[in-house]
Amino acid sequence: MSGSRYRELDPLRFSEFRRKLLRDKGGTYQRRFAEAALQNDHFVGFVREEAGSYGGETPPLHASAMTENEFRDPPSDTESRLYEGWRDFPAGTACRTAFWADITSRHVEADKIHANYLAANGGAQVNGVQRLESALADDGPHGEKRMDDCVRTILRRLGGLPEARGARTVYVDSPFARAWWRERLVREVSHRPGATPDRVRFVLRLSQSYWEELVTLVVSRNSVLGSEEVRASFILSLANLLSRDEESPLRTQKELRTACRALGVVQATRELSVLEDEPLQQIMDDLVLRQHEASVRRQKAARSSESSATPSGAESDSGGET
Repeated sequence: MSGSRYRELDPLRFSEFRRKLLRDKGGTYQRRFAEAALQNDHFVGFVREEAGSYGGETPPLHASAMTENEFRDPPSDTESRLYEGWRDFPAGTACRTAFWADITSRHVEADKIHANYLAANGGAQVNGVQRLESALADDGPHGEKRMDDCVRTILRRLGGLPEARGARTVYVDSPFARAWWRERLVREVSHRPGATPDRVRFVLRLSQSYWEELVTLVVSRNSVLGSEEVRASFILSLANLLSRDEESPLRTQKELRTACRALGVVQATRELSVLEDEPLQQIMDDLVLRQHEASVRRQKAARSSESSATPSGAESDSGGET
């Protein structure tokens, strides 16, 4: 452990820390953790005491303090600046929950972000402080679940929650890690002929769910998108198509999965990663276009089927009374 280049939380202790919190649903330990998140120094002290740390270098922090919204969902220019400061991270380090948890804790320690930001839920119209205080004050029948949900959100934002979210959690749930991986992929794809960073960012930032689907395909289907060349050319083809047709069905998670399955079929018959840039890109462009056209046909057929199932002359139940 002492040979680690960058400092991180102790992986074993941090893993046990997370499991201990998850076992104590709505209990005293979770409440102590939630209370600590209301004050930066208390939160950092709690995490350091329970999870420790080891390693060498401490990477630079973000230059300025961040708002809650900027931390929870960094805009593309913020993600780009974060990556520039951290571009030398090895990929093997940047996929570690304990590493990003340490970086996030250091941002809290330096008041670059507030610990309560970690509790903010993107789907709720409340900020982190409100969510923490509400969970702590709820002694009703749903109080335990609210506290547990709040603690899980904090752990996901801190560095990821692999116990509940699997390997994709680092790439999706931790804002700092997500920024690094997404911008790394932007740079990777933008090196291909004809690519532009803005076009690539557009497809990678369509939505949180689209990014999660893409990352899940990379993580769990490594034989299909594990090659950098194949991955980059596939994403570039998606970016080019969606820049021409923003309403393409391929902007949905379902159709993205279908396109990736089609790519897997091609990969099974030939080794794409050894091809030169131009022929590889042509194969990807053709594949993505075929999937787009097939998706459009399926949508038209579904609409036609729904239309034919409606009896001609049928009247609405509303509007018939006076």
